[in-house]
Amino acid sequence: MKRVFPVRSVGKIELVPLNEIRWIKGAANYVEIHAASGKYMHRETMHNVIEQLDASMFVRIHRSAIVNLEQIKEISSELGRYSLLVLHDGTELKIGNAYRDALFDALNL
Repeated sequence: MKRVFPVRSVGKIELVPLNEIRWIKGAANYVEIHAASGKYMHRETMHNVIEQLDASMFVRIHRSAIVNLEQIKEISSELGRYSLLVLHDGTELKIGNAYRDALFDALNL
């Protein structure tokens, strides 16, 4: 199993440990990788990134967000639907309707 995620930048490839990655945000043809060590820009689509990550550790929660399951602090509801996820660092992320079941399955809820 892979323990690092290679992030290609201009002139270098940085190896970011998977357990440091908190969440990933889609931004056009790039993704922003938010990790304990900082934020990285990586030229790759969300679809390709999620295919490269360990499914037991990462789950897509929105068309533009992937989250590390170990970083989730709580899931809260708005209007009776669980639609907001809070990470241990305080980051709030929306849960897309199409991704809610996959998130709950990954968390055994």
